Amino acid sequence: MGETRERLPVRAARPLRLAVSGLLILIPVVLSLAVPLYQRSGPALIGIPFFYWFQMAMAILTAIATGTAYQLLYAGDTDEAEAA
Repeated sequence: MGETRERLPVRAARPLRLAVSGLLILIPVVLSLAVPLYQRSGPALIGIPFFYWFQMAMAILTAIATGTAYQLLYAGDTDEAEAA
């Protein structure tokens, strides 16, 4: 009737890697939610008010932090189903 799938072994993340990854994700989120930190127009960067370039910097920082957290947690993992 239905297909049965083998369950792949779940690799337990090391606690330190998990904590560092969580911190990497938490920092940009907290900085982005701290509106009083960037609710101003100065200093300008190439004529762009602080509010806008700070938000763009947070978007870039979030992407870098997310990628780093992913690499910390899943670097070296392979899909065992493909190997079979």
